[in-house]
Amino acid sequence: MTKLAKHPLLVFGAGMVAGYFVYKYRKEIISSATKTIDAGKDFVLHQKENLEDIVAEAKEGN
Repeated sequence: MTKLAKHPLLVFGAGMVAGYFVYKYRKEIISSATKTIDAGKDFVLHQKENLEDIVAEAKEGN
């Protein structure tokens, strides 16, 4: 792998191929990233609600 990285033309070619595929599938990549971000936000909100419930129960217990 190190020997391959030392060839500038090969690195440039790999970058071109990667750029082509990112451009070709950009809509799918964006929609997938958006879904992942939304799922993360929902998860954080759910955990925040759970934490608030636990804190409220702890206050009631004292």
